[in-house]
Amino acid sequence: MQELILKGLGKRKVKAILNQFIKDQINLALEHNHKIILSSVIYLNEYVKGMDELEDEPFEVDDLFKFIGNKI
Repeated sequence: MQELILKGLGKRKVKAILNQFIKDQINLALEHNHKIILSSVIYLNEYVKGMDELEDEPFEVDDLFKFIGNKI
């Protein structure tokens, strides 16, 4: 099901989500004076409007990177 969702979003949108996710993770760490460590999961409903039904379903960040070809 996750692959179907990612294909529906498209590589361009997934790349934009990952870019925003990375920025959010860095800003959060800097704001709280923590080491910059990226979470291994992402909740797409935080980045895509209308995906509230995925609220409890995390996606592996590695899977999103693989989907876009391991490049930002």
